[in-house]
Amino acid sequence: MRPRPVVGVVVVVLWALLGPAASEGASVEIGPEASLCAEINALAPGDELVLRPGEYAGPCTIRRGGGPGAPTVIRAKDVADRPRIVYGGATANVLDVEADHVTIRGLAFGPTQRSVDGIRIFSRAGVSIEDCEFSGLGGIAVVANHFSGRGFIVRRNVIRDSRGTAMYFGCQDGAWCTLTGLVVERNYIHTVRAPDPEIGYGIQVKLNSVALIRDNVIVDTKGPGIMVYGARDLSAVSVVERNFLMGSIRSSGIVIGGGPVVVRNNVAVASHEGGLGLEDYGRRGLLRGIVVAHNTVFGNQAGGIVTPENGVRDALLVNNAAHARVGAPALPPARNGVELAGNVDCSLLACFTNPEARDFSPLLGAGLVGAGAVRVGPWVPGADYLGNRRGIPPTVGALERPAGPIPLAPKP
Repeated sequence: MRPRPVVGVVVVVLWALLGPAASEGASVEIGPEASLCAEINALAPGDELVLRPGEYAGPCTIRRGGGPGAPTVIRAKDVADRPRIVYGGATANVLDVEADHVTIRGLAFGPTQRSVDGIRIFSRAGVSIEDCEFSGLGGIAVVANHFSGRGFIVRRNVIRDSRGTAMYFGCQDGAWCTLTGLVVERNYIHTVRAPDPEIGYGIQVKLNSVALIRDNVIVDTKGPGIMVYGARDLSAVSVVERNFLMGSIRSSGIVIGGGPVVVRNNVAVASHEGGLGLEDYGRRGLLRGIVVAHNTVFGNQAGGIVTPENGVRDALLVNNAAHARVGAPALPPARNGVELAGNVDCSLLACFTNPEARDFSPLLGAGLVGAGAVRVGPWVPGADYLGNRRGIPPTVGALERPAGPIPLAPKP
């Protein structure tokens, strides 16, 4: 049994290459003494507002944007000394973005009061959040769950000590709003502690929204580090690749609530449940069109890669290096709806150079190097977690060759 062709990968990768173009409008520079919100909403399409270091008074609703290829830009003059947007109230968010084609770059947010978000997006196209820092937020750092939108990019941001889910995209029912062309990459999330009954995700992408989630480092979350809910349209394929996840205190590192999705070249360690778990969320029957390939999972309490006994219709698990603690399964058993190929159980075998120090380099002679199943398909990764070219046959797991410890820091 094979998953359907992953035609949507091409679409989402093309969106990943379409970053905001350089602004051709005027550049205005201000300091903390200026009225930030008035200056933002005085910008013409394609203008940029440059903020000197210091503290600026929030909140603000951004109502004027740019156009395709010419976004309105609000950015730091010096990313090494970020301007901080300060809001101590509880009746608004720090920034609400209601305009299309807006880029926010290099700003700092937080702390905020309970349920006060950093950036809440009401736009429909072309919003980019880049190189920002969110610390001590009482709400969500970046959220878009009001209107259907396309072409949102969230990259190279740092989120620390969040009391709410770090990033939230799409609508729960998959009907009121959906996002397409969403790219979430190279973000660093450390410590999410949402109060009960909230879950406290690192990154979640809701039903029928489609995303490319790659090269993120997510550590110490309450709920899943990453969760995608899938889509009813089998051509709407999300991709989760080259992420490092460590230490979900109540869940798995990655949770797949539905397909179609490609999950490849991730490293997921030391979580309460599995490193990577499939879950028939809401009994929607969407666990189909799923590829789980070339992942490394280690030291997760309830298992390595975990699937439910029922509800999986079409999943391929191939070339994964999976370790589990004593008494927990590293890999699921073969059952209807699940195809296994080229996976290696590392529970009783020393597969990695020094996993306790986060060095998951394949150990020579351990049965990983050159031991992978050779498959053909658009989902097959040509490179590994670090971008090294895959061999033929490939090495099992996320790393093709020795690489050293994975740092707890933003991925370069």
